[in-house]
Amino acid sequence: MLTGKKIPEIEEPFIKRQKFIANKGNITKVKTPWYVKLGAKILPLSIRKKLGDAITSNPFEATYDYLLRNRKYRTIFDYFEKTWTNGVPSYGRNVSNPEVREAMKEAVKGNLRPLIEYAMRTYERDRRALMEALEKDYELIFWYTPFLDEVSHFLIGKKLKLMNLYFDLNKLAKLVSEKLDEGDVLYIISDHGMEPVPGDPRGGDHSDHGFFSSNTGELIGKPQELFDLVVKRAEGRK
Repeated sequence: MLTGKKIPEIEEPFIKRQKFIANKGNITKVKTPWYVKLGAKILPLSIRKKLGDAITSNPFEATYDYLLRNRKYRTIFDYFEKTWTNGVPSYGRNVSNPEVREAMKEAVKGNLRPLIEYAMRTYERDRRALMEALEKDYELIFWYTPFLDEVSHFLIGKKLKLMNLYFDLNKLAKLVSEKLDEGDVLYIISDHGMEPVPGDPRGGDHSDHGFFSSNTGELIGKPQELFDLVVKRAEGRK
């Protein structure tokens, strides 16, 4: 969504690992080679994941700063002079550090506490950073938090707990909207949704539906279209 286009160099590490593991989730729709299908029949998922980790690098670590590092693609940040972000995947944010990976392993075993604590701690830090940024004179603020994604994989079947998290985010959206000046534009977007996946040890995986809201009434059909909306706003300021 930062560039308005899919970037092969970022997608390739994810697709490569997804093909090897042959996971049945919906993170990527890719054609699975015959030998991977065979491996999926004779090897348990845990072993395939270990082999995948050994043969392919962690895609999040490999791509977390790709757009900043090579400057090959123009992003929404290039259309404004004064911008702020707390980090977006592929633009300075690694969402797969050792702590969260270990918490995820515990969550798969049934112990959700480390993951919930990590996710909420991350959210509070991101939230404070956003409030501070809103007090300054930025032309573009792009705020991101991974916490809802991290916990939703495991809370997808626990509707009440998940609803409480959404209520908290709703309160944050209200706080942000109250700090906007007349003419400011607010977009709220997810890059995907979440759905229950039978047999997945987490309980849920990414779906191809997401969320978008604006204080202008504008709508989009897919996350990449956010780029066009932001660029039009930037060009309209000149």
